[in-house]
Amino acid sequence: MGYDRRERDREREREREMKTSKSNPSMEKRVNKILRHVQKLQEEKAADQKLRIKKIVRQMNRLQEETEEMEEMESIKKSEEEKNAKFMKEALEELELEKKKIQKAKEKYALARKLRPDLYRLCGTLNVMYRRDSHDSYSPEHVQKAKDYAQAAIDVFNQRQGVEYSVVEVIEALSVAVNGFIVSLTFTAKPNDADYDYEEDAESFSASLHYSYKGLDVTHVDFTI
Repeated sequence: MGYDRRERDREREREREMKTSKSNPSMEKRVNKILRHVQKLQEEKAADQKLRIKKIVRQMNRLQEETEEMEEMESIKKSEEEKNAKFMKEALEELELEKKKIQKAKEKYALARKLRPDLYRLCGTLNVMYRRDSHDSYSPEHVQKAKDYAQAAIDVFNQRQGVEYSVVEVIEALSVAVNGFIVSLTFTAKPNDADYDYEEDAESFSASLHYSYKGLDVTHVDFTI
């Protein structure tokens, strides 16, 4: 019974190797070689079969090694495909998030036009001067302008109350041509007081500025609610 079980196991192994070899010409060639050795083994005398058996075992071992290598390559290929699929999924999610941000900016702009149509007469296209969380690249000139606008806004804010703030970073700067330019800012700033923690106490601000031939005018600046 034990012998029959071993024979069945060998037969299943040979069937698996035959199936694998069909997709690999080199392995198929080796399988055919093994089959020829087996056929000759049946025709040879018992005294001559020892050498033939060694050849069969050697070919079977090589076939086993090639099968394992092929399975390993398939596993690596599958892993790479899964990584690529994950990367594509994350990229699409980021793209969708970016689209939502752009849509939100457009809605904000449309609402501003609705609430203050007098400010948006003859206005041009909404321009993203800088957006911190975007993958787009911005010119150093635009980035510096956004920082300068934030500094101008916080200077006006500091004139209104006792605790002075310093700009930490600009989050977003949008501009639109309206009798010059109207700039909409979102940025963070921290109190200059040494008792405040730099990271924990940074506050979010929003501001609007109007830049024209008359100069720069901060029309609004306050904490973001």
